[in-house]
Amino acid sequence: MKNKSFFLLVAEDDPDDRYILELLLKKNFPNWEYNISHNGQDLLTYVANLPENSPEISLIVLDINMPLKDGIETLKELRTNPKYKQLPIVGFSTAQEKTIMERFLKAGGTLYLQKPDRLSDIESVILRLPEIAEFKI
Repeated sequence: MKNKSFFLLVAEDDPDDRYILELLLKKNFPNWEYNISHNGQDLLTYVANLPENSPEISLIVLDINMPLKDGIETLKELRTNPKYKQLPIVGFSTAQEKTIMERFLKAGGTLYLQKPDRLSDIESVILRLPEIAEFKI
């Protein structure tokens, strides 16, 4: 990622989680470009309307349980576009059910991370995002 700008997209329906993510991103990665959508449908609309001169997306992080379009549905739709076939897409959710994790990975997810309860643990995950963005499926 050295000579490339980092462009992160997140879909998260919980307003408190969006607020925390934005604070941690501004604190730890002030030069990153990012967009935090309210749900999967908003993220897909955002992606579909990106201008031609937008930076290349580095990583997408999806909550799983969201209204309108959940993380798995959003992932499946993104993976139908050849442009996003190899893009790292991470599930980041409180959902602990093994079947949900398996469904996300089977649908083409790169990695599934359990959303921590403590702020310091969430920050630890945020600090791993550059490394996670290097994953390829």
